Amino acid sequence: MFLTKPKSVTVLVFIVVSGLSYTFLIFGTLAYGFHFGSTVIYSDVFTGSGNTSKPINEFDPVNREIYSGEIVKWSNPTAGSPYPHIVAFISNQSAELQSKISNIARPLETSNAQSVVKNLNELLVDDDEENNKTNQTFNSRSIIFPSVINSSNMSVTYLNASSNQLFKGAQFNFTGNETYLNSGLIWAGGVIPDGFPKINSFIVTFDKPGTYHYQCLLYPEMKGSIIVKPNPGKFGILMK
Repeated sequence: MFLTKPKSVTVLVFIVVSGLSYTFLIFGTLAYGFHFGSTVIYSDVFTGSGNTSKPINEFDPVNREIYSGEIVKWSNPTAGSPYPHIVAFISNQSAELQSKISNIARPLETSNAQSVVKNLNELLVDDDEENNKTNQTFNSRSIIFPSVINSSNMSVTYLNASSNQLFKGAQFNFTGNETYLNSGLIWAGGVIPDGFPKINSFIVTFDKPGTYHYQCLLYPEMKGSIIVKPNPGKFGILMK
């Protein structure tokens, strides 16, 4: 069960889950991205829209407000031929990492759908598989595949690209201390070229209040923010 469009509601709701009674007081609040027992409700953000003839390269919404402990799911609704997007959180603390990302991603930038896939295929061919183990230094694979960097030495850990079976994408609990967090290539549902990981979404739980900026590495003009507010606890909507 999930909601694609959150709505403001002003109601008192009584729900029974797994034999336990929960009371949620919701006062003019966006109801999304939280747990009801084993059921998870996601807050959706769309990576682009339109179609590959006239793509709209922007996140929708650009800024998403949530409470700590809530979950955001990015997906790609772009229609037509394969046209991927990336969700990447990058710390400003590492000039070396910023330079590496720029050198790898800049040649990929194009609004032509065929050129996007061609450039990505060339990147895969040039990638040295012997160096692509579970932990390694940042390289082109760290853009194409879901990955995270938590250390100052830029050692990369690759996330399970199919850890969410329902939406086909990686999942991650974001603390706000990561140097780099990348969704990998998010493709529109069912339209994924051969040779690329089958990723249709990226699902992140945000535990720490703050404002976290992210961008698409293929289209630098695409930027967004997740604004995490303190969990309102028993007087609000979220009970974990």
